[in-house]
Amino acid sequence: MNNTVVALLSIFVISSAAHAQTNISNQTSRNAPDTLTHSDTLTASHDTLQQKVDTFSLKFSDSEIKSPINYQAEDSIVYDLETRKMYLYNKADLKYDKITLAADSVEFDWNTYTLAAGGRKNDSTGEISGKPVFSESGKEYNAGRMAYNFKTKKGKIFDVVTQEGEAYIHSEAVKRNEFEEWYSLRAKYTTCNLDHPHFYFQAKKVKVVPNKVLVTGPANLVVGDVPTPIFIPFGIFPAKQGRRSGLIIPKPGRDNSYGFFLREGGFFWAVNDYFNLKFTGDVFTNGTFGVNVGSEYRVNYKANGNIGFTYYRTQPADADLPGSKASNAFSVQWNHTQDPKSIPNSNFSVNLNAQSSDFYSASRVTDSRLLQTQFNSGASFSRVFPGTPVSLSLNFNHAQNLLNKSVSIQFPVFRINVSRVTPFRRKISTGKPKWYENIGIQYSFETKAVLNTYDSLFFKKEAFTKSLKYGINQNFTVDAPITIFKYFNFNPSFSYQERWFFQKENKHWNPDTVYIPNETTGKIDTFNGRLLSDTSLGFYGVRDFAVSASLATKLTGTFNFKGKWVKGIQHIFTPLVSFTYKPDFGSALWNYYTSVQNDAKGDIVRYSPYEITNPLGYGIPSQGQTGQITFQLKNNFSVKAYSKKDTVKHVQYLGILERFNISGGYNFLADSLRLQPFLFEGNSRILDNLSLNFRFVFDPYATDSNNRKINTFYYQKTGQLLRFAMANFALNATFQGKPKGNAAAATPPPPRGVSNYVSLNPDEYYDFNIPWTVRIAYNFDITRGTISNPDTVITTQSLQVNGDFNLTPNWKFAVNTGFDFMRKLPSLTNLSVIRNLHCWELSFNWTAFPVEVQQFVIELKVKSSVLQDLKLTRRRTFLQNGF
Repeated sequence: MNNTVVALLSIFVISSAAHAQTNISNQTSRNAPDTLTHSDTLTASHDTLQQKVDTFSLKFSDSEIKSPINYQAEDSIVYDLETRKMYLYNKADLKYDKITLAADSVEFDWNTYTLAAGGRKNDSTGEISGKPVFSESGKEYNAGRMAYNFKTKKGKIFDVVTQEGEAYIHSEAVKRNEFEEWYSLRAKYTTCNLDHPHFYFQAKKVKVVPNKVLVTGPANLVVGDVPTPIFIPFGIFPAKQGRRSGLIIPKPGRDNSYGFFLREGGFFWAVNDYFNLKFTGDVFTNGTFGVNVGSEYRVNYKANGNIGFTYYRTQPADADLPGSKASNAFSVQWNHTQDPKSIPNSNFSVNLNAQSSDFYSASRVTDSRLLQTQFNSGASFSRVFPGTPVSLSLNFNHAQNLLNKSVSIQFPVFRINVSRVTPFRRKISTGKPKWYENIGIQYSFETKAVLNTYDSLFFKKEAFTKSLKYGINQNFTVDAPITIFKYFNFNPSFSYQERWFFQKENKHWNPDTVYIPNETTGKIDTFNGRLLSDTSLGFYGVRDFAVSASLATKLTGTFNFKGKWVKGIQHIFTPLVSFTYKPDFGSALWNYYTSVQNDAKGDIVRYSPYEITNPLGYGIPSQGQTGQITFQLKNNFSVKAYSKKDTVKHVQYLGILERFNISGGYNFLADSLRLQPFLFEGNSRILDNLSLNFRFVFDPYATDSNNRKINTFYYQKTGQLLRFAMANFALNATFQGKPKGNAAAATPPPPRGVSNYVSLNPDEYYDFNIPWTVRIAYNFDITRGTISNPDTVITTQSLQVNGDFNLTPNWKFAVNTGFDFMRKLPSLTNLSVIRNLHCWELSFNWTAFPVEVQQFVIELKVKSSVLQDLKLTRRRTFLQNGF
């Protein structure tokens, strides 16, 4: 480092000449110390004179350094020519190449090429301020005092705290060699970011290779300054940024049916920055076990996702029961998202969730997933063509019902869509557009295959030969919206639908007597004739069309008051009336319907051979003419109130009934039941945290003894205008306390990705800054009429409550429960107690109800440093395979 010394000496001489008068006065007013000590106390007054050497460059030979050196101090800079030392006092700062040093005082010795830095000790409090902060190549080190040799590139730091990834290393003394490796004496390794950490591994010697690895000798785990009996003969800790491989500590607990257990223990392998693997397992004392393999991947600017597979081998809770045997269950999950930058104007995503019907019960899930009766999967690819109205998509959909074990698969679903175009609009518009320029055309083409079967038959041939349905559907629409009489929007339209089916069902009556053994009763059932059907394959075109028109407008009215706070009520009224005409597609002209004998008595029924294609969702043309008028009355009510925020008009509008709609219809070409049911629906946000949704259906027609509607008005039968059919209420409320003090302001902002995830998934975290939170969801459904009794009223209710509150600033109690009104018992109930230990998290989780899934889990683990800063605790449930 002779080059460095020559450069510094040159700067020293030139700076001395340039600042001779100032430096002499400084020298006479203080004696430069021979050495820099940790408890250096400076008595000089804190003047505002700042000595600073600007960056400059001298011409040296190629062997000399050319990097500029900057140094400054807020108080003074002292040059001692006799001892060849330089002193920087009060907020000293030095920058050289990739090295930055900030401290209260800095001493540079030209004889040994050594730089020393330290802080200032307060005589009254004993606290040291201005401790050295040394940074090299973006790596920062905080120390009590330090020394560094520019020639050998070696250094020694005392009372230093360094950070490697999410870990912090506290050392009494650290030596640095020329290879930038660190050797620490009496070091503490921890992930707690406090000056006095809550836990750490205590080791006598530690070696750190920055951004690679940290190696220790024998180490002892210390918690709360109390040594534990946990020792390790040596430690190897990864020091690189990002994810790191390591063991996953299992969660202990007890299940009411399966016994004691250890869950989610295993190993995490960070293969690289773009791919990792997680292997975990669950073990119960009754012999039940489960294994899980999960992976997360990312390809920059291409795609990212995760995939997981779980297998469970479940032993019966009571092996002595007759017929008890072990069972197998599995689950496969795959989530994939394409980066929009990879293939512009296209998107590809996968959300796969396939599992055996008994997986949730076998794996002892204790959250709301246990109540699920159906889950869905899907994959989709879409592409738009810029500059054209054309887009296409390809989809795969999968649905599985856990109650009846049915499976529905849609693949492929290929769709081409042409968005609305106006072919008659002029390219250069001048003056008022003509009416025909508003004519728009839309077109869509779709082909689909659907398989509906059961999981036990899924891999059998007959599932595909008998249950597979496929077809093609096309839709063509022409409309011409215009404004008439200035305030009315009139929109006539014509729609055409073309279906291409490749199967149809032919039914016929077989009068022969048939004897069929009944496997359930052991008897023989006798049938005097049967309705049989067979499937014909071919090409069948089925089409229909409709003509419609709609008229809408909007009216706004305000009822003003003279009150100070409530100034009026605003009402926005949007009426809409529409008319639709369809011819009778059930006539012989179209040949879409036929008749067949239905029973031995000779009853004749009409059916469509194309009803077999209903799973496709394309529908079939309707029987009878349609000349239907429908109406919809949309209403919005809001309060006009005083506002301090509006400094001009001092007015704000508060929604009291955000939506209240009334709708109905009348088909004057129908042969019966011309009036449609009347629908009343709406929603109101009473407060910012309280919302109400409601829906009522009233029918103008009476019903028979089997609860089927008859062509008799309800008024004629009972004297009442409308018959109540059903109603639904949904009430949702969220209440929470305000953060105490300046907790929100004191919390540092989290990384953007973490902040977005937390805001989108608030139910997955406990926030200790919020003293209490209560969420209530109540649903009430009432339906009138059953097949056996049209006057029977059926009500269903559900109540779900979850909340948490702080017992102390670091203790929180949480509950998630509900009430089953039919069984008059609590629904799935989970109770939790959480202790926030800053860098640790202690939790006790108890699934209290139902009794058959009762279990508890105790967990103590280190938290992520990000969650420490946010004061958040992650809510984890069994079998959550996210990373």
